[in-house]
Amino acid sequence: TNNYSIVAGVIARSYAFDVIHAHDWLTYPAGLHSKSVTGKPLVIHVHATEFDRSRGKPNPIVYGIEKDGMDNCDHIICVSELTRKTVIENYHQPYWKVTTVHNAVDPLSPEIEAIERQSGVLEKVVTFLGRITMQKGPEFFVDAATQVIRKTDHIRFVMAGSGDMMDQMIRLVADRGIAHKFHFTGFLRGKQVYEMLKSSDVYVMPSVSEPFGISPLEAMQCGVPSIISYQSGCSEILHNVIKTDYWDVDAMADAIYSICTYPCMAEHLKKEGKIEVDNIKWEDAGLKIRRIYDNLM
Repeated sequence: TNNYSIVAGVIARSYAFDVIHAHDWLTYPAGLHSKSVTGKPLVIHVHATEFDRSRGKPNPIVYGIEKDGMDNCDHIICVSELTRKTVIENYHQPYWKVTTVHNAVDPLSPEIEAIERQSGVLEKVVTFLGRITMQKGPEFFVDAATQVIRKTDHIRFVMAGSGDMMDQMIRLVADRGIAHKFHFTGFLRGKQVYEMLKSSDVYVMPSVSEPFGISPLEAMQCGVPSIISYQSGCSEILHNVIKTDYWDVDAMADAIYSICTYPCMAEHLKKEGKIEVDNIKWEDAGLKIRRIYDNLM
């Protein structure tokens, strides 16, 4: 990050601009260096904090870089009220310096819209799609799946993605005796993500600490009923979803079973969820950020 910040300072001296906007801790030193050589206002954009990534056991070096950036910038943008609260309480920032601007999602391209569900799949498919890491709560998805599979044999589970807990989750699935109904795809990219979503009947995001979480919005765009944790920033703006605490696997299992069993419920979440998410636009987020810029200049 030191070399990066030196280069950023050289670039900053070479161009005319009004505001410096730095995204997450790796860019904060570069932002601060650019501010020091130009005197321009610095906005830092917090997409996640070290508290989110570490389940409350932050790396002191990363925390120090984050805090230095927050202390010395002119304004802080957070992707959710959840993150704003962390910044104010754990990084000791004044509330007036921190603004929430929720994320949005890009409209689906015609190519993605044209993807169709695979034919011949008779069972319901429930999907976890994301990094298989501590922050994402994959073990709670396995626990909920265990309950559902013991109750019915017409529901199949997929954990799509990769991460440092993947081997642990494979062993957990085997230990629970549910491997015949549980699949691991490995890392998916680009079009594969949407092929997986369009083949799903339920999307589950059981994150332990999710600053925002765009993936449920992408699932809802594809018409997939979604279950998300209260411990996610997107739960602040999404209403046509089912919300549970990440640790409440009973409620999560009930929600999965209900969506897969009651067509009216699934259809309502599918239809209303798509309408809702189609109205969450990046242009609105951009306008809020533009107003922050205007106030600093």
